[in-house]
Parts: sequence; C-alpha cells; structure tokens
Amino acid sequence: MEDMLRTALIHKEKAEVFLSNLEKLRNDRAVNDISYNALKMEYASNLQHALSKIDLIRQDLNKRINMKSTELSVYKQELANLETRFKVGQLSAAAYLKLSKNPEKKAAIAEEQLSHFTSLLNAQRSNDVSVPEATGLKALVALIPNFRNKPAGSQLSVPSHIQSIASQTPVKEPFHDTTTVTNLQILPDRVRPGSTVGIVATLVNPGPDPVTHKAEFKVNQQLEAVNDIALNPGQSEEVTFMVVAGAPGDYYVSVDSANGIFRVMTGV
Repeated sequence: MEDMLRTALIHKEKAEVFLSNLEKLRNDRAVNDISYNALKMEYASNLQHALSKIDLIRQDLNKRINMKSTELSVYKQELANLETRFKVGQLSAAAYLKLSKNPEKKAAIAEEQLSHFTSLLNAQRSNDVSVPEATGLKALVALIPNFRNKPAGSQLSVPSHIQSIASQTPVKEPFHDTTTVTNLQILPDRVRPGSTVGIVATLVNPGPDPVTHKAEFKVNQQLEAVNDIALNPGQSEEVTFMVVAGAPGDYYVSVDSANGIFRVMTGV
C-alpha cells in the first residue's frame, strides 16, 4: 500500500513539473506549437492517470479506516462490558485482568493500524509517505548479487572488512511460509442489514522458523483487508476481521484458504 501510494504521488508530481516547465517554454517561445500540444497531451494524460490511481488507493484506505474503526469499537465495547462485570462483582480482579488482556492487545493493534491508514490517507506529497528501506548487514547482503554481476574489469569500491563480513554471511534457503488456518468462526452468521459481523480465524505456524504472515480477508472473493501476524514456531494466534452487513443475501467470506458464509436476513 505504501509503495503504491508513494509511486502514484511521484508520478503525479513529475507530471505537474513537466507541465509547468512546458508552459514556461511556451511563454519564452522556446517550443513550437506542434511539440507543445503533443507534450501537453502526454503529460496531462500521465497526470490524470496518477490522480485516478491515487483516488482508488484513497478509496481503499477509507474502506480500511471504516473497518478498523468498527473493529476498534467492538474491542472497546468488549472491554467496557468486562469492566462492568467486574464492578458489579461478577468477575474477580484476577479474572477481569486476564479476560481484558486479549481485547486490550487487539484494540492497541487496531488503533495503530487506524493511525497508519489515516496518515497515508492524509499524505499529499510522496515525501509524506515513508517506505522502509533495508539497512545494515541485510542491505549489504542484498547488494552482493549486483557485485557479482559487474562486467569483467570493472572496479568495486568495497572496503575489505565489509567484504569479509559479506563472505562469511551464510546464504539461507528460500523461506516458505507454511502458516495455516485451523479454525474459522463467523459471529453471528445470521444478521440484519447494517449489523456488524466478526470473522475470527485461528492461524498456526507449523514450521521451524518465525514468520510474519499476511492473512487475507475476502468477501465474495473481493479482498477487503490484510493483517500482518507474527508467529513463532508452533505458535497459534487469533485474527479478527469485521464487516458491516449490506443488502439481504448470502455472503461468502474467507481468510486465506478457510471459507465460510453468513446470511443477511430481510425485514426489520
């Protein structure tokens, strides 16, 4: 998402600069009418394409912000219900602290994601969008194939101590994400239009290495959200997606390869 938005904004800024420079050339009578008209059409088309791409990305961001806001409100209400149960004496302090830990964690994650999506939505320039870059030894190892592919006779300005580190870095086998979904719950699976439906999936990492898995949530085969889940070897974690029920009918949902269905009922 960050890369797509930043790229679209860069294309927009370039097209705007080209159009501005072209107008200056025309004012200075440094370009003929044929070149001016042809280039203006090209740059205006590039600008419109970039603006359309930015608009689509912002639509997607608005959808994600709405979903995260709904998800956050669900977690906050769950915490409020637990607090009330504690205050009336139904829950002990220990039970209250234990039960509130999971929704507090999920609420914090939802707030962080909501803040991130909002900052992307408000970005006006490419510099407003931060794209993480590889640093340190990881970045150095990424450059090694480029060094090896240099033409014969070309010189590489690489300090000897860095060459030593790079030569001692073992080449790992390609990583394979084996994360699986072992359980999918739809709560509830019968709703009225406008109601909130929660989709809870249990992800398991059966492999020997830690993974950061991108869990994809789809409704009627349309991608609605992606959550990054960090899992240690053998660890399982629940991920929750929220969706607001639309028009009456059956809705097919999936988290990765796990599928389910909920029905939106007619009537009040």
